[in-house]
Amino acid sequence: VVSTQSTKAVVSTQSTGAPSLSLSDTLVWVLLVSCLFCWIMSLLTDNLSQVDRLWSILPPLYSTITTYYCVKEKGMSQSSAMLVMTLISALWGGRLTLQFVLKDGYTRAGEDYRWKYVKQVYEGRYLALQIFNLFFVVIYQNILLFLLVVPQVVLLTHDTTCSASDVLVSLVYLGLVVLETVSDNQQQVFQIEKYKQIGEGVELKGEYKAGFLQSGLFKYCRHPNYVCEVLLWWVFPLFSLSRLGINWTFLGAVNLTGLFTGSVDITEQISSKKYPEYLEYQRRVPAYIPSVRMMTIK
Repeated sequence: VVSTQSTKAVVSTQSTGAPSLSLSDTLVWVLLVSCLFCWIMSLLTDNLSQVDRLWSILPPLYSTITTYYCVKEKGMSQSSAMLVMTLISALWGGRLTLQFVLKDGYTRAGEDYRWKYVKQVYEGRYLALQIFNLFFVVIYQNILLFLLVVPQVVLLTHDTTCSASDVLVSLVYLGLVVLETVSDNQQQVFQIEKYKQIGEGVELKGEYKAGFLQSGLFKYCRHPNYVCEVLLWWVFPLFSLSRLGINWTFLGAVNLTGLFTGSVDITEQISSKKYPEYLEYQRRVPAYIPSVRMMTIK
């Protein structure tokens, strides 16, 4: 937790006589409640996707809380950069939440298929699975989601008016949101059409026969949506870079990169076993960064 004058756990007394929480207290309470909620729900439902359900909600929430305290302390006109950061994170979160709803992610049975694979690894070792769930899934990933917004929290003691560099960073961030939206939509349209053809008994051809998407953005790299998601949170700390120089607030992006790399490894293992042609796709198309040759293919 950032230990600045603006975020110290100072308790003030309002006219009602009730103490008001500082920013650091509020953020910590949200983090603790989220951890407790995710852990209890995972135990009650045997569903490890509880943090997944809050993935697109918590960063915008942390950002909104931070902006509220900034506006309260400095006023609206002096908090324009904070307002911009909250707006773009809310656009990212709203879009991703809608995508999760459309995939039935908030239903009781809405557990990411990769968690089912993890459960198989821990089969017969319930205690080990729950230790993994508590410390890695619940606690670590909740802390990670908080770290993604730390670049905004540290700005409270610096200039929080919007600058030209902030506008540029915002545009890059929003551009990545658009690309992530396009890639997610392409994947969803493909999956809907594939299962529609299977249900109708149509003879599958091309990539529908192969079973996985190889066109659109997926023609240039195997995981364009993951690439955009990670890059988004490498861009977000650039707001603090222009004010603080190179700093530790990139820690969230570093951890997210590691987490997604591990997630992609599991995805690739499952896909290569499920789809015979996937190994050829791996050989032909880069996982993350398109090559110059791939970018020039029509």
